[in-house]
Amino acid sequence: MKEIKINLKAYQTKETEDLLGKELSALKNDELVYPEIKKLNLTNREAETFIASLIDFKEDVHYCANCPGLDHCAKSHPHFRLKLEKDGAFLNRHYDPCEKMVSLVSFHSRYIRCSFPEEWRDEDLRDIEQSKSARTNALMAMAQAVKGSGQWIYLNGNAGSGRSYMLACLANYVTKEQGKGAFVDTAELLAEMKELSIKNRDTFESLLKELSNASILVFDDLGNEYKTEYVYTTVLYPLLSSRDKAGLITCFASDFPMKEFISMYRSKIGDERASQLEALLKRRCKKEFDVTGVNIH
Repeated sequence: MKEIKINLKAYQTKETEDLLGKELSALKNDELVYPEIKKLNLTNREAETFIASLIDFKEDVHYCANCPGLDHCAKSHPHFRLKLEKDGAFLNRHYDPCEKMVSLVSFHSRYIRCSFPEEWRDEDLRDIEQSKSARTNALMAMAQAVKGSGQWIYLNGNAGSGRSYMLACLANYVTKEQGKGAFVDTAELLAEMKELSIKNRDTFESLLKELSNASILVFDDLGNEYKTEYVYTTVLYPLLSSRDKAGLITCFASDFPMKEFISMYRSKIGDERASQLEALLKRRCKKEFDVTGVNIH
């Protein structure tokens, strides 16, 4: 079948010609959009024919350049980007997931649980400023842990010192290289697992196994959890003991120095169990890193 050729000029008024010229000129002068349009190798006539698609593409590119965030995407096709593709005499439109959606899907596939802020999702060890000695020493220990040193990481410090951020960066790096990990709010996790151990034993056992085998497990805000002998013997110590035997990276971010943390548990679980916990942490962590006053963000 012969291609039907339409003389667009016959249907254009002076006003529409001027408008079309302005739109084409605007596209050509758009530094954000024109480099992509140029790759299509359109003739002038084709650009005029497909002007509606080109304008839609321009609007899509600029909207994404000022992305309001995945939760606030108001596009007609949320979380997708418009793509144009030349196919003979036609200009096809299709949609691909946007970079942030791809990143989010990848992120969720790497974590069993994750409690750190959304803005840390793409950070890793290379994003941590290293000028402070306390932070540098901690980073060196993290780097060795990634290489298989077997050392666990215990960071304590004041609010804003970056202890949680540093461990989030480490977790992101490890999960990309070694598979699924977890970054948990200690109080929330232990409370949830206590309830599961009583009401849903199968789910409890499944979650305990998942966390025991995670490539990295970060206990955030350690020491502020509700401490009982039951939670210690049913959840916390079995989890730490399993990871100890498997030689898996385990990290802690706390308001409290290790000695103070152990002391708080001693008053709840007794000397024998507290000494058991202390011996494990000291053997695995070797030392703790106080990053108090070393603001990072």
